[in-house]
Amino acid sequence: MRNLVKKIPIFIFIALHFSFLLAVIIKNWENLISISILSVIVAFLSVFYFKRFNPDKSSIKKIDIFLILFAVIGAIATYALKIELKMSAVLAAGIVGFTSSLLPFINRNSDVLRELPVAIYCGAFAGMTAPFIANGYSFIISAGLISGLILIFSKDTLHGHGGKLGTIAFGGVSAVSLILFLFS
Repeated sequence: MRNLVKKIPIFIFIALHFSFLLAVIIKNWENLISISILSVIVAFLSVFYFKRFNPDKSSIKKIDIFLILFAVIGAIATYALKIELKMSAVLAAGIVGFTSSLLPFINRNSDVLRELPVAIYCGAFAGMTAPFIANGYSFIISAGLISGLILIFSKDTLHGHGGKLGTIAFGGVSAVSLILFLFS
């Protein structure tokens, strides 16, 4: 069972990047039946893998709602600094990340405040999305929401692997882009 648990980070990494590849394939591929079949297979395998090898993650806890909410707040704050104040994406994310890192000092015994900086910084990566991809705050809110959901489902995975939060945000932005492309 431990070998299977060790494979979860690899699966998450592949699934997030697959959403980007699927968006590219859909944009350049005209056979909708093949795309539909591929999407159903990937969705089935993802759900099967999640339920089979990660059964204790099936319920969302109260703290998880806060993490999702603060991932959205981090995305909005970064995007607002970038768009409204004309900051670079890196500087905006840095300011949001630095500010969020101060939250645990409000109450060092609070488990919620200890986990919020990670969620906010994950959202900050989603908020770095270029304006020609993110056409407004609704896109950023959606990307932050999906990034927050991915974050809570992968909370206990990818430890010691660099780029976890960026990969999660990449997956959230890619998923929103894919959804918008499919419904446009």
